[in-house]
Amino acid sequence: MTRLDVDRATDVVGSVTFAMGAALTVAPRRTARWLGLGDHARFARGIGVADLVLAPGLFRGRPRWPWVAARTALNLVIARHYFNESRQPSGDSTARYGAMGMLALTAVDGALALRLRRSEQATRSS
Repeated sequence: MTRLDVDRATDVVGSVTFAMGAALTVAPRRTARWLGLGDHARFARGIGVADLVLAPGLFRGRPRWPWVAARTALNLVIARHYFNESRQPSGDSTARYGAMGMLALTAVDGALALRLRRSEQATRSS
């Protein structure tokens, strides 16, 4: 993956983070239901606000890797919520799939954070 590819991937993470953050902040109950997060509007809005805090750093932060690492950590919080939601008597398969999806995103974002860190360190040392 070239430096340009890594930067583009980070821009995609930033765009998705911003869009989801806006939706979760503006319409937390509806978005939480749509995403399978259950009836947890306060949790959804909290995740939305965290996303909106992360988005500018994902786009403009220098270095960018700590912002992607923070996004990775937030993915784990969301995955845990999905896992807990899937264990509820009323839990459905959406929450189970949400947990698996967030774990997959955690792996992707974590790998991206490491790649960015290496790339940014190489740029500084040259």
